Amino acid sequence: MATIMNGTPDPVEWWHIGVNGIIQPGQIVEMDDGRARHILNKFGAIGLVQLSFGDDPEEKKKASMALWKSFWERMIENHNQANEDAKEKGNRYVKPTPALEEKAKLFGLEILRPWRVEKKDNKEIEELKNENKALKSSLETMQDQMTKILEMMGNKPKNDDADKALAIVVETNRNKYKRLGSFNMKQWLDKNWDDFLKMPEENILEIQARYEELYGEPFPEMLA
Repeated sequence: MATIMNGTPDPVEWWHIGVNGIIQPGQIVEMDDGRARHILNKFGAIGLVQLSFGDDPEEKKKASMALWKSFWERMIENHNQANEDAKEKGNRYVKPTPALEEKAKLFGLEILRPWRVEKKDNKEIEELKNENKALKSSLETMQDQMTKILEMMGNKPKNDDADKALAIVVETNRNKYKRLGSFNMKQWLDKNWDDFLKMPEENILEIQARYEELYGEPFPEMLA
């Protein structure tokens, strides 16, 4: 027969050849040598120790607690390392078990918390907007130049294609101003005057009519 001690504050559930049981905190149990060896091999890392004749129970309890603490510290370290690797690879955060969180709090150890993509600050957002605006302007200029080159070479686009392209441009422009009201129409015109001048005639006439409807006054000569 062999004697096993659980000197940890946690119960340990064991199983062997269809038989299972629980060794409660501070409990000392006796069992046959084969089963004891199996249990110690499987659960010794979490704090179970063998108590032999002449051993000091208090010293064995200290050894049991040392194993228990080392086990949980290693588990917390492994959890954090796994999540560090996941973070670097762009994978999802793995949530710790309640037992792991409890032990980390008990030992005063930190568990890596969920990560998130930080939002860009306003300055970075504004820079991106300016870059997009400049790119859009450049593309429009290139498109105008290509159209003129095709016309000079006698390869003017078919009327149907040109009409479809114009309709798309008109509708795209219309979405920019169709929701404007009296509180922001003038500000929008002042800010987007250069774009306004480049718009198709249909858009320009709509904007002038909307301006006069909103403000009850003629479209200013300085803008017309």
